[in-house]
Amino acid sequence: MNDKPTGKGRKWKACRDKMMHALRHLFASEAINEGVDVYTLADILGHEDPAFTLRRYVHRVSGAVEKARKAIGQRYRAAV
Repeated sequence: MNDKPTGKGRKWKACRDKMMHALRHLFASEAINEGVDVYTLADILGHEDPAFTLRRYVHRVSGAVEKARKAIGQRYRAAV
């Protein structure tokens, strides 16, 4: 363990920081899977550039092709 203080005077603990980082990734991945738009997610995560958020998390979208097909199909059916 490194005892170098960081942030607001807390001591850096590797396992705690790794767990918080993992939870951040889980949150972002689940938000994308639930349809949160990239601009909103980037703002929540504190990313200045939504493109960074896309590059970091877009590969985690499960069933993305099927979701896109359904969304487009619903729009076409609604227009008819």
